[in-house]
Amino acid sequence: MESNMDQTTESKTSIKAVLFDLDDTLVLTHTADKAAHQAVMELLSRREHPFLDQQAIIDAFVKGFINQPWDPNHQIDVTEWRAQIWCRALEAQAIRDIELAREIQHCFDTTRMASFQWAPEVEQIVQRIKLKGIKVGIITNGHPKVQRAKLSACRADEIFNTILVGGEEVHQKPHKSIFLKACELVGTRPEESVMVGDSLKTDIQGGINAGYLSTVWINNHGIDYSPHELVKPTYIIRNFSELPQVLSLY
Repeated sequence: MESNMDQTTESKTSIKAVLFDLDDTLVLTHTADKAAHQAVMELLSRREHPFLDQQAIIDAFVKGFINQPWDPNHQIDVTEWRAQIWCRALEAQAIRDIELAREIQHCFDTTRMASFQWAPEVEQIVQRIKLKGIKVGIITNGHPKVQRAKLSACRADEIFNTILVGGEEVHQKPHKSIFLKACELVGTRPEESVMVGDSLKTDIQGGINAGYLSTVWINNHGIDYSPHELVKPTYIIRNFSELPQVLSLY
């Protein structure tokens, strides 16, 4: 565990709420994505296209997905939008088959959701936090349909006191409004709240913007962090299991 906090001035402020990011914080989404990509490759291997470059199709989809994961004008259903991304990836292999693209998207979604479960120790640690009388919540960015499906897959509403999906709010992370609303919903003040997430840009900066007591960056991607970074989390941990050590400081 690393800290950017001046230990000589650290106060013993009582934590009333811990708010979490979802993707690659509570759930290792990149692992679920990997399983989904593998299922797609297996589906494609059963097709009678001898010169099909399966990895190239996956790579093209990922590139298109990163560029625009859903219709910015909200005219096309997100599942159909992503099927169209697969369709363009197939077309790059001279295959024009929207029905195959839809089948691939269904395979991807089904496998991904089946793999979308809590990261190791998450459920136990969150329950331990709750036993201390501390509220817990989720603040996640993304398309409402997609994020709600993820939240349902891991049964998040059975554990967390409140859940906010950025796509359902006026502003997404890192805008301070969604962080302040989370505090309001769980009945705490920002200066009594801690934000935990894997993204410096959205989770950590958002917690700072809202005036949270502290922020905890889970660097589970092994990113090289420089003390000269513009976004400075209060604490840096390598995985979720180290979180109780941070919270014990308060």
